[in-house]
Amino acid sequence: MKIEKLLSGVLVLESNIDFSSNISHIASDHRKIEKNCIFIAINGSKRNGNDYIDCAIMEGAVAIVTDEKKFCKNNIPFILVENARSALAKAWSNFYDNPGKNIKTVAITGTNGKTSSAYFLYSILQSAHISSGLISTVECLINGEKIETNGGGAVIDVSAAMTTPDPEAFYAIYNIMKEKSVKVAVIEASSHAMEQNRLDGIDIEIGAFTNLSREHLDYHKNMEEYFSTKEKLLKISKKCVINIDDEYGKRLMEKYKNKSYSFSVNGFADFSAKSVNYTIDGCNYEMRFKDDSVSIGSKIIGKFTVYNTMLASACAKLLNIDDAFIQKGISKQNLIKGRLEQYKSKPIYIDYAHTPDAMEKVIKCMKELEPRKKLIVLFGCGGDRDKSKRPIMGNICTSLADFTVITADNSRTENVNNILQDIISGVNSKKGFAVIPSREEAIKFAAKAMGENDILLLLGKGHEEYEITSEGKKYFSEKVILDEVFSGDL
Repeated sequence: MKIEKLLSGVLVLESNIDFSSNISHIASDHRKIEKNCIFIAINGSKRNGNDYIDCAIMEGAVAIVTDEKKFCKNNIPFILVENARSALAKAWSNFYDNPGKNIKTVAITGTNGKTSSAYFLYSILQSAHISSGLISTVECLINGEKIETNGGGAVIDVSAAMTTPDPEAFYAIYNIMKEKSVKVAVIEASSHAMEQNRLDGIDIEIGAFTNLSREHLDYHKNMEEYFSTKEKLLKISKKCVINIDDEYGKRLMEKYKNKSYSFSVNGFADFSAKSVNYTIDGCNYEMRFKDDSVSIGSKIIGKFTVYNTMLASACAKLLNIDDAFIQKGISKQNLIKGRLEQYKSKPIYIDYAHTPDAMEKVIKCMKELEPRKKLIVLFGCGGDRDKSKRPIMGNICTSLADFTVITADNSRTENVNNILQDIISGVNSKKGFAVIPSREEAIKFAAKAMGENDILLLLGKGHEEYEITSEGKKYFSEKVILDEVFSGDL
């Protein structure tokens, strides 16, 4: 492909090369540099790709793309661009001949609820027999099938590592969607993805906002910066769907009201929930939009399910999908991996909640639905991440749960005991709690300690089947550990 075509849509400030030259590959990782490739140097949080320019030239790169002028020297073939990350996304999109141009993309952002909302909308699309794709934290699907790319490497391995894959994988996935004639794609848009311009190579038909609470403050300096990063999705979307029960959602609605639709469980909005009913078997309500009303019922419990199904249903209405398909899609989605996922009909639930807000909501949900039962909650906090949320989560859990087990959760390069001490500094000492550094031993302890009238919540890992420690990444399954505990029941 000619460089001119590869960089179509990219703002080039200066260059010393012939844009009619052909390239066969794109690299932004110095370990993937090969002959006749173009190397796009990204200044990341841990490494600066510009430091590998000489290596790239030696390995056969025909041109260097950078947004740092000081690295543009006459003795190397360079292309100076305004934004290297945006150039990377657009280059990969161009490389696959803009695979998203005929696909309507619905992108969902926010702190919590992205995955569940995406699954509900994807289920609606499948119920309506619309060829559709899903890119989520859990997996990537096209019409019910997991998709693979990069020479057979499972895309699920890529997507499970990050909410929104890097451009190399992301646009490869879109290319597969194009080949399979996908009409609508549902994707999760993380704040990292928006900050790093990963979506710059596609058009967003609908941008949806769930909520905003403290998260990723190790990456974003403060809540306002985190909010402004999420806002980027609304700026580039043709239409928006916004939760106005959230304070940040209200701000977005006011700013983008000319192209936005609001939804609310608590009050008046474009899409509003009425006659809401919660049970241990799920929830149901009437969703009203203009003069229309549709009955929505889900087998998944909790008030957050009403928000997630409303977002999905509102997006479906804007895509002109009939109410019958909306109802069917919501009702048939009875399991979302790692989202209040029940373990083998036992009163044990596995959930991905790893933020203070998500933890509080899921614990309150279980307490409200099963007020007479004792609630045991197990959780930890990730290493090399926002330390300030650790005592907050320690306080929330020990204040709301009847008993808390504090343990590890992807400690990465941090000392596990230091993380545990941060959590313990915030606990409510009036409530019982145990501290067990090994997550496997903690799960076994909690499961064996359960009485006949107890409920156990395992928070933080959700769909993840790995654990990251200072020794690296290894297989780790909470379900397998529970299988060991309850092997005698089989």
